[in-house]
Amino acid sequence: IINARQNLINSKRDLNVVTGNKIEQFFEVDTTIVFLMQLSKTDLLTKLYENNVRLIQIDKNIAINEFTLKANKSGYLPSIGLTGTYGWNENNNNQASFVAVSTNTGISGGINFSWNLFDGGGTVTRVKNAQINLENQKLQKEELVLNIEREFNNAWDDYQNKLRIFEVQQSNIQTAKNNFERTEEKFKLGQVTSIEFRQAQLNLLSAELNRNQAKYDAKLAEIIVLQLSGELLNVKI
Repeated sequence: IINARQNLINSKRDLNVVTGNKIEQFFEVDTTIVFLMQLSKTDLLTKLYENNVRLIQIDKNIAINEFTLKANKSGYLPSIGLTGTYGWNENNNNQASFVAVSTNTGISGGINFSWNLFDGGGTVTRVKNAQINLENQKLQKEELVLNIEREFNNAWDDYQNKLRIFEVQQSNIQTAKNNFERTEEKFKLGQVTSIEFRQAQLNLLSAELNRNQAKYDAKLAEIIVLQLSGELLNVKI
């Protein structure tokens, strides 16, 4: 018990460091455990794809590489040039002319196309490199999706398994309690020894400890599932 109390104090100090509080900041821990039984595996998987930081980052990288590929492919296209001129001329005629002043205007324009045919294969190389980078990013995404799905499915199955263990330990409590009550009655009647009575007490205590441990294990497994799906901060745990 003394060691357990010291471990609790040390853990509180560690938490104060993580949360940026003073080392000796005092706080109480709510030991009430409630499971989020309404959790849906399908919904959490959807949130996983939406919230996973690594997946979001690689999607951005793919978008950047797609843009880079398009930009490099533009080297295959011609350059377009536009030209235009505007002219204006005014003449003052002599008095014998029917028109005292004459004005001439003119507009001309043109379009020209040009290709860079001698870039030393630079455009081809840049396009190929961009295609390779894009394919690599897509392959990395496929691998990442498989990994995060594996992590989530493992965590979900572990959570479900620990919930079942908790249910079993919960039923064991009642069995141990019934056994203790029967042994207690027999002890009062002198039908069992003090050693047998003490053993029944220890069995009940052990069942309670196992139940409590199973409950905490299941809650931690639930938190891991929420963390992987990116929903840990969006639900009240």
